[in-house]
Amino acid sequence: MDYPRVAACILVLVGLAIGFILPQGVIDFSLEQLYPQDSPLAHTYKEHQSTYGRDDTKFFAVRLGDAFDPSIQNVEQQIQVLPGVEKTSSPFSVERIDDIDGVLEMRKLKPSDTDSLTRGSVLSLDDTAGGIIVEIANDSNHHEGRDALLSSVESIIEKDGGTWHLAGMPVIRTAYVRLILQDLFVVIPLSILIAAFFFVGSFRDWRQVLLGLCSISIGMLASAAAYVAAGGLINTFSPAFFSVVIVVGTSDLIHLVHRFSDHIDACGPDPTRAQIKEAARKAAREIGFACLLTTSTTTIGFIALTWTDLPTVQLFGMGAGFGVVITYLITFLLVPPVLAHIRPPNTKARRHATEGAKRMAQLGAWAISRRKKLITLFVFISMAGVWLSAQTKLGYRLLADLGTTEAAEAQKFMEDHMGAVLPMAVDIRFDGDAREPEALVAIDELTRWLRAQPVVGHAASVSDLARESYSVLSGEPNTLPPTHAAASQALFMLSMGADDPVTTFLAEDGARTRILLRVRDEGGDATVSLVDQLQEKTKELIEPIGGKVKVTGVAYVIQWINRTLTEQFVGSFGIALLLIGGAWMVTTRSIRRVAVALIPNVLPLLAVLAALGALGIPLKPTTAMVFSIGLGIAVDDTIHFLTAYERWRRAHPEQGANAAALHAYSTAGRSMLDTSIVLTAGMMAMAASEFTGFLYLGMLTAWCVVVALLTDLLLLGPLLVALDKPDSKETAA
Repeated sequence: MDYPRVAACILVLVGLAIGFILPQGVIDFSLEQLYPQDSPLAHTYKEHQSTYGRDDTKFFAVRLGDAFDPSIQNVEQQIQVLPGVEKTSSPFSVERIDDIDGVLEMRKLKPSDTDSLTRGSVLSLDDTAGGIIVEIANDSNHHEGRDALLSSVESIIEKDGGTWHLAGMPVIRTAYVRLILQDLFVVIPLSILIAAFFFVGSFRDWRQVLLGLCSISIGMLASAAAYVAAGGLINTFSPAFFSVVIVVGTSDLIHLVHRFSDHIDACGPDPTRAQIKEAARKAAREIGFACLLTTSTTTIGFIALTWTDLPTVQLFGMGAGFGVVITYLITFLLVPPVLAHIRPPNTKARRHATEGAKRMAQLGAWAISRRKKLITLFVFISMAGVWLSAQTKLGYRLLADLGTTEAAEAQKFMEDHMGAVLPMAVDIRFDGDAREPEALVAIDELTRWLRAQPVVGHAASVSDLARESYSVLSGEPNTLPPTHAAASQALFMLSMGADDPVTTFLAEDGARTRILLRVRDEGGDATVSLVDQLQEKTKELIEPIGGKVKVTGVAYVIQWINRTLTEQFVGSFGIALLLIGGAWMVTTRSIRRVAVALIPNVLPLLAVLAALGALGIPLKPTTAMVFSIGLGIAVDDTIHFLTAYERWRRAHPEQGANAAALHAYSTAGRSMLDTSIVLTAGMMAMAASEFTGFLYLGMLTAWCVVVALLTDLLLLGPLLVALDKPDSKETAA
C-alpha cells in the first residue's frame, strides 16, 4: 500500500510472464507419465513393448450389420491412405491358409470361418457386425496424431451412412483428452462467472466485484504459468489444479474484503482517505495472518501428495501447493493497495455487510445456547457417517468416467458384440522353445481357460495359429502340431500372406511368446482377481515345463495405476492431517485447541466418505482427490474462525469465551458463509462436465464445503465455549 507503483510494476511483470509461459504448456496424456519409470511394472511393460511393439496403437471401426457388406471394404480403403495409419485389417483383407486343389495358398476370409483369431476382432461374436482394425503408426501415436486421425475416420464413416462405432485404447484416450480440454475451456470459465455472480451478492459494490475477479483470475493464471514453467503437464489432474487455485483465491479474497468493510464501518458514515487506507492496512494485517496460516496448511495438504509414487501426482501436489502460495501473494499484492485508493463501499454494500454480521451473531447465539444438544446431535451424525463409510468400495472402471458420451456407448457396443476393448497380455518365457509340443499344449490350455473367464472377452495365442495352419497341412481338423518341426513348418506357412501374424505372438528366438487378451471393463477388483487366478493356473500348466509368466498390457497397467493412486491419495491425506495438526500445535501450543480444531475438519471428510457409501460411488482417483481439496477448504474456514476468536479473546480477556465466539460469528462467520456459497456454486459448475470423474469431483467437493460450513457454524463455536479454559493471564485479569 505504501508503494503502489512498485506493486503495479510487479503485477505487469507477472502478466507478461503469464503471456509468455502459458502458451508453452504441453498436453501429455501418455501412459508413461502416469507411473514411476523405475518400477518393476514399468520394466516389464517396456521390455514387452521392445519385443512385440506397443499394444495401445490399434482401434476398431465396427459397422452394425453384415460383416461382409462392401461398404466396409470401401471405408477400409479410404482409411488405409490416411496419414498416421500403419496398416488395417478387415473381413476383406484378412487372409487364411487353405488347401486349394492340392496347393497350399492364402485366401480371403469367408463368412463360414469361425476361428478364434477373427471372431471378436474383424467379425463379431454373434454375426451382427463386422469391423476394421486400424493400427496407428508409432510416430503418430500421440494426442495430436490420434485426434487428427480419428477426426478423419469419423468423417469417413459419417459419409458411409451405416451405424458405426469407434472403440479401443486410442479412442478412449482421445475421448478423455477431448472431455478434459472441453472442461478446461467451459467449466473453469463457468466457475469464474458463478464466482462473479456471488461476488455481486456478497460485496454489493461493482468495484469490489471487478477487483475480486481480477484477483482470482490473475492468481489462477500465474499459478498455471508457474506450474508449466516447472515442467508441469496438462493432463488428467489439470482441472482439479485450477479448481484448487480458484477455491483458495476466492476464500482469501472474501475474508479480506469483508474485514476491510468491518473497519470502514467503524470509521463512521464518511471516512477520510487516511481512514480508508488504515482500514485496508488493518484488514491486510489481520486477515493476512489468518490467510497465511490457511495457505500454509493447504500447501502442506498438497505437498503431502509427493508421498505417492506416481510422477504426475507428485507434480500436481507440488504445483497445487505452490499455486496456493502464489495465489495468496497475488491477492495481498493487488487487493489491499486497490482498496486503499478507491472510494469506500457504497451505503447499500455497507448496510448489507452490517445486516449480515448481525444475522451471523444471532446464529452464533442460538448455537451456543444449545451447545449440548448440538454436540450430541453431531455425535449421532458421526456414528451414522462411520456406518455409511464402511459401505464404500475401492474400485475403478476405466470407461465409467466417460459417462453417456458417444465414446462410452461405442465401448459398450464392443463389449456386447466383439468381446471386449481393454488390452492385456500374458508374457510367457520358456527355458526351451514355445514350439515344443508340450509347450504348445500348455499355452493352448491356458488360452482356453482364459476364454472361459467372464472378464475376458477375447484371447488369442500362438497355439491358435499353429492349430489353424497344421490342420490344413495335415488334413486333420483342430489338431496341434505333434513335433517341434511340424510346428515350425506350420507357423512358417503363415508367412506366405501379406502380413505374418506369427511375429505378433512369438519372439524371434522362440523362447518367448504371449497370449493377447481383451478384457471387459468390470473394474480393478475383477482385473486383480483374474490375475490372481491366472498366476495359480500357470503354476499348474506353465511352470512344470520350465515356463515363467508375467502379466502386462495397458489394461493391467491402468488398473494398477488407479488402484495405487487411490490408496496413496488416502495415505497422503493422513500424512497431511498429521502435519497440519503439528503445525497447529506449534502455532497454538495447546492440545485442547488442536483437538477442537480437528473435529470440524474431520467430519466433512467423513461426510464425503459416507456419501460414497450411501450412493454406491467407488473410491477412485477423482473421488479420493476430494479429501485433499476438502481438507484444504475445511481447514481454511476453521482457521479464520479460530483467528477471529483468539484475537478477541486476547484483546478482551474479561469478556470470556462466549463474547469471543459471537465476535467470530459476526466477522469470520459472515465471510465463511459467503465463501462457502461461492465455492459450492463454483464446484457445482462441474455438473456441466460430461466427464463423470469431474462431475463426482465437483459434486462431492461441494458437499464437503456445505458440511464444513455447517460443522464450523453449528459445532466449532459451541465446542470452543464448552471446552475453553482461560489461561493464567486471563484468570489474573
